Amino acid sequence: MFENPAIQLVLVSAIFAVISQVVQLVVGKRHEMRKTQKAMREKNKEFKELMKKGESHKTETERVQREMLDLSTQSMKNMPKLMIVNMIVFLPLFGYVSQAYEGTKVPLFFPLNLVWGAQGDWFWFYVLCSFLISIIVNQVLNAYDENKEKKKGMTITHAQ
Repeated sequence: MFENPAIQLVLVSAIFAVISQVVQLVVGKRHEMRKTQKAMREKNKEFKELMKKGESHKTETERVQREMLDLSTQSMKNMPKLMIVNMIVFLPLFGYVSQAYEGTKVPLFFPLNLVWGAQGDWFWFYVLCSFLISIIVNQVLNAYDENKEKKKGMTITHAQ
């Protein structure tokens, strides 16, 4: 399809990132995970404020710590199932990609060529692309979820 292995690996990384997000949506209960993360951020702010107040608020601080531990435990419940499904999906796919690109040197672009030279191993290029693309896909999905929540909130407020 493309002659340049770098472009091919960027596309493979993008496809894998999308597949990973789909697995998270289906298996990982992404909406619940986002709610838990939001609650954790709020509890963390509350905890920091209580820590600034000192020993006089020790019982409140302990209560917030327990709530944070409960939220953390709740967010970790789906992790084993998500990891197993990811391994089942990605091990064969990554095995195929590994065989297809074995020994391939990827021509790097600026600024990567300043760090690693003109060419780099396909694996590290894939890891970098996968990391960056996953961040972008996750940010897009988060923005979509937030926009959807705002619209839902407006609809409920408007209906009242």
